Amino acid sequence: MTIEHSLVAENIHVLTCETQRDVASIFLRFQEHYESPRFRGEIFSLEEFTLWYIQTSPGGMASGKFTYYTDWNGFNIPSYVLKPFYEGKFSPLSEQEEVLLHIFENEAEPFYIIGIHKALEHVDRLLVHEIAHGLFYTNKQYRGDVLRVLSQFDLEPLKEELRLKAGYHEEVLHDEIHAYSIDAQSNLETPIPKALSLELRKLYESYLNLTNAKF
Repeated sequence: MTIEHSLVAENIHVLTCETQRDVASIFLRFQEHYESPRFRGEIFSLEEFTLWYIQTSPGGMASGKFTYYTDWNGFNIPSYVLKPFYEGKFSPLSEQEEVLLHIFENEAEPFYIIGIHKALEHVDRLLVHEIAHGLFYTNKQYRGDVLRVLSQFDLEPLKEELRLKAGYHEEVLHDEIHAYSIDAQSNLETPIPKALSLELRKLYESYLNLTNAKF
């Protein structure tokens, strides 16, 4: 498996794989340990996740098949998610998980990891979304400014869609709304207030300029 590793902004790393299946298989347990409504903060096997996903995801319920590897194109995790994997709590690790852990074993925290693949269309747009997550985690001042902006709007309709349709855990909803608001072509059905998008996009671009981002 070929993986390209680059630093796109301060403390924000991108791993680029050849195929969608490659990147999804690397990130699955890291990502779902971070934000799954069922497995966030839990120790679980791929088999346990597979059974749950087939029973609860729209694609799985419709086909009776495990569709995760074709459902998701981009991934993003904060560095603290790696800790239980390094500690052996997720043993046995897959070969793909071991590759990711090897890449970051000497990296000083905090940092953020984004995963994408080469067959992805509109990669620049996806990186905008994922780098926003990275800034939210690695830059406390940026996160505080984002939360201040979000507090001025009624977010409950957006939260409800993210809970029910996208399967996000409650604790990551503010971060997700922030990233979707910056993504000008959000695929959410619930309208994002234009004033919210404009203000967060301006904030994002001002901080991104300070980090000398390269993407």
